[in-house]
Amino acid sequence: MMSASWLDRLMLGQLALKLSREQLRASHSVRQSDALMLFTNELTLNYQSPLVGQIWQRCSDALEAGSYRADA
Repeated sequence: MMSASWLDRLMLGQLALKLSREQLRASHSVRQSDALMLFTNELTLNYQSPLVGQIWQRCSDALEAGSYRADA
């Protein structure tokens, strides 16, 4: 089990938002009508979507690098 301060959580959320936007801009094939494919019927992320996988990997890499940390 891990814990993080509220500031680390906020910084991690902001980094995830930034990386997601960058990835979406880079993949020009995503249209608004395709957005539903990023989620399942239960409104959770669809990890079978290649784009979701790419975003998840970028966020995971950033988390491992610690680049979200407030003290980094």
